[in-house]
Amino acid sequence: MGYQVKILPMDKIIEVEAGTTYLDAQIQAGLHPDAPCGGLGTCGKCLVDVAEGILSAEEAESAKVLTVKACQTEVTHDLTLIIREETEHRILETGLQRKIELSPAVRSGLIHVERCQMGDNSSDWQRVKEAVSSAFGLDVDSIPVNPLILDRVFDTLEENDYNVTAVLYNNEIIDLIAPKADFKPYGAAFDIGTTSVVCYLMDLENGHEISHSSMLNPQSQYGADVIARSEYAIANGVEALSSVIRSALNDLIDEAIDNAKLLSDISISKEDIYLVTIVGNTCMHHLFMGITPKPLVHAPYNTSVNDEIIIRAKDADIFVNPGAKLQMLPNIAGFVGADTAGVLLASAFDEIEELTLAIDIGTNGEMVMGNKERMIACSTAAGPAFEGAKIECGMRGKDGAIDHIKLAEDHTLDCHVIDDIKAEGICGSGLMDAVAVCLEGEIIDEAGKLFDPEKDDMKYASDAVKANLDRLTKVESGKAIMLKDNVFLSQKDIREVQLAKGAIAAGIDLMADRLGIKIGEIKKVLIAGAFGNYMDPHSACAIGMIPPQLEDRIEMIGNAAGEGSKIATLNFAEYRRAQKITEKVEFLELATHPDFQDTFVDNLMFES
Repeated sequence: MGYQVKILPMDKIIEVEAGTTYLDAQIQAGLHPDAPCGGLGTCGKCLVDVAEGILSAEEAESAKVLTVKACQTEVTHDLTLIIREETEHRILETGLQRKIELSPAVRSGLIHVERCQMGDNSSDWQRVKEAVSSAFGLDVDSIPVNPLILDRVFDTLEENDYNVTAVLYNNEIIDLIAPKADFKPYGAAFDIGTTSVVCYLMDLENGHEISHSSMLNPQSQYGADVIARSEYAIANGVEALSSVIRSALNDLIDEAIDNAKLLSDISISKEDIYLVTIVGNTCMHHLFMGITPKPLVHAPYNTSVNDEIIIRAKDADIFVNPGAKLQMLPNIAGFVGADTAGVLLASAFDEIEELTLAIDIGTNGEMVMGNKERMIACSTAAGPAFEGAKIECGMRGKDGAIDHIKLAEDHTLDCHVIDDIKAEGICGSGLMDAVAVCLEGEIIDEAGKLFDPEKDDMKYASDAVKANLDRLTKVESGKAIMLKDNVFLSQKDIREVQLAKGAIAAGIDLMADRLGIKIGEIKKVLIAGAFGNYMDPHSACAIGMIPPQLEDRIEMIGNAAGEGSKIATLNFAEYRRAQKITEKVEFLELATHPDFQDTFVDNLMFES
């Protein structure tokens, strides 16, 4: 038996089977609801307002509504779902830039093909190859046959008096088109993050970034982190996760093309895009490619493939020029994937002489320690808390999020809200600040326990405790401190931060141990990723996530993974360099390391 569900403000009506959850109804309607816990009912981020019957927008304004968890509530009659409109999220699109030689795999040029003479037994393709060989300085025998364009070679040559533009991917002819005075090939570089996806539209003739676009990763409807998405893919197949991210990339290409016209008055067709380059952590890599993540979540936690992958973009449902190529950067091992390869490429880690620690803090945190002589990499499941998941008032960085907190002169908590509006929640950078300033003010002790006015002796209370006494309260989960506008930090939230920071700190300790170095020997700390870009380095060190002695050595490098994707788009030798770098990296699997548990527990305490 089916029921009608109307979704506002999108004004969509769909029919679903009885027992369909409100969350699945939204997915069936083509929406991308936020469900960090993967529909388990534990995060409370999928709240939706529901009204009886099929209502118009005007009727819904005055209707009686009930707020429920979309993932836990089933459709049992006709109803209207009222979705809370989202404001723009802060998505990091820029990263460090290093100069490279412009030498992309895709290039184009005008060629003149000799006409076939009567009695000449050479094929049209052979004469095209000879013309390409002459124009591009290639060995004619190194040019492979491309069956995909053979059918139109004769017509293209005849219609253009045997003067055509050839587009090549290295030595392969991927297109033959009519000559155009203003023709140039373009590339699209992607960073598929667990939380967000960024697209960069690149001019392959001058190396300029024409425009970019970004969105939250729509796979979040299946879970906030790589484990939740992996488990969904294993239980239900990879198709849903694969198709939704491929569709997202196509949408981002469309948006980047629109932005190029709007911002720079540059008219680009999808047919002009001949190269797509992608980075992403191993789970994102596998899901995009339609590969099961089973080996990632079962011991010994390996990948299905680490090698670079080059295929037709069309074969991955990326609809640009039919002859376009898609380049995936290589994975390293475990959950340390192609995004880390992008970071290493962007930072030229294989040329660094001084001991360096690179940390990409996202939903999945990856780290590399070492220099050009030796590199150790590991990953930690540290990010969900810093992306707002598992935090009671947690949210991603957008308008209304508390993003920074400090102690005012009177010792009260001074909270900054993005766009200076009423606080709706707290994002990762604000969460880290909250814990750091509460530690500084002795509102939280070294074990992570909030001061309790009912049990703790006020005689020993700090000035900050006394100044914020009215903020110390209780919520459903237990003790909490009110931050601003009903947004609070709970004891449970503090424990989540301890787990996250403890995992990262343990990874750093064990990598240093593997290298046989002391933490103080590290000369530089490179922080990549959106969360790392917005966090206060002092707060990261104050809570012990990053060793305090390294605070003055921290350098923010922005979206270095995305920068690596752009570099690989603009220079094929750099793309190949990524493979060489990853082959040098030693992988440290923390999940099976005999000392991880003890080191992790040691790092749960906050720094004194």
